[in-house]
Amino acid sequence: MNAFLKLELTLRPVQPASDVAIAWLSEVGFDMFENTDSGVVVHAPWGQVEAAAWSEVVTRLKGMPGMEHVEAVEERVEAANWNAAWEADYDPIDVEGLARMRAPFHNPPEQGLDVIIQPQMSFGTGHHATTWQMLRHLLDVPLKGQAVLDMGCGTGVLAIAARKLGATRVVAIDIDEWSYENTRSNAELNAIEDIEILHGDAGLLPNYPQAFDGICANINRNILLGDWSAYDLALKPGGWVLMSGFYPSDVDRLREEAVRHGWQQVEAWEREGWACVQWKKSEQ
Repeated sequence: MNAFLKLELTLRPVQPASDVAIAWLSEVGFDMFENTDSGVVVHAPWGQVEAAAWSEVVTRLKGMPGMEHVEAVEERVEAANWNAAWEADYDPIDVEGLARMRAPFHNPPEQGLDVIIQPQMSFGTGHHATTWQMLRHLLDVPLKGQAVLDMGCGTGVLAIAARKLGATRVVAIDIDEWSYENTRSNAELNAIEDIEILHGDAGLLPNYPQAFDGICANINRNILLGDWSAYDLALKPGGWVLMSGFYPSDVDRLREEAVRHGWQQVEAWEREGWACVQWKKSEQ
């Protein structure tokens, strides 16, 4: 990976356009997002996103009701320069004093869960509200002795956390090769050797019939809806699921799909305009 595409969006008003931009740009292949005072900056491996795809998103943003100004500036950033810049600004993430997501150059926490994530061009460092929520609520799940699937694992934050919290079997899957490699590297940083890390998508799940006590899926709404039956196949009766990567306005549509599969909503949360929901599969 030699370079990345950086797209800087200036938006007025900034909200809710920034959240909408992140959602739409994630669907066309961007996988790292930074909120700014004037809008949002997004990144993707060079060549992963076609100019026509992100240009269409910009056009859609300009058509949003109430939008006064939308400007997009494209830049090619060499990997070495990008990583150096991020490391200079990268802050550890505190999760209510219960967990800390940090880079190797940060001090470990005095107490609570310690997850080490090397700053890289991957979604899921904890700086995004969806990852933060997923980890926060994963802390409340009794994981000891469980088998857990991290679907769309990104940097591997949730897979690593689940293993450290006592899950005895963890499988992490991501369709993005960069995320797959990053998860492998981060597992090594955390001295974890037994997470099963796979490059692929929900098409792999028929290999795991009723294999998991719980599933973490931090992915956009359309993928979640499309892959729900595969998750149901891989989940044990009575199993739990944590989902994020969508807006509170999407929860009703997701609930319809849950009910169709015999799942019940346990609880729903919201942070910075993003939703997180816990489901439970029927015991039958």
